[in-house]
Amino acid sequence: MIISIRSLKKELKKKLKTGTYISAEVYPIMDTYVRFSLAELNTEIANVFIDSKDRKVISVHVEKAMLNLILSRNDEEGEE
Repeated sequence: MIISIRSLKKELKKKLKTGTYISAEVYPIMDTYVRFSLAELNTEIANVFIDSKDRKVISVHVEKAMLNLILSRNDEEGEE
């Protein structure tokens, strides 16, 4: 697991009313999404890096990749 179940639970509980029960089956589903998101980010970092023709991956590549993903999601939401 990329993020611990404890961390997932803690962050989700912050958004819910005190005492809300969360079924244990929720966390593996959340983990699947986190893994998908990480794979998507890694792919975009690689694309940005390749386009840059740089010799090493630096924080700018990661930041540009994150921005690209955020903007593409905003574009998709705007089309709906």
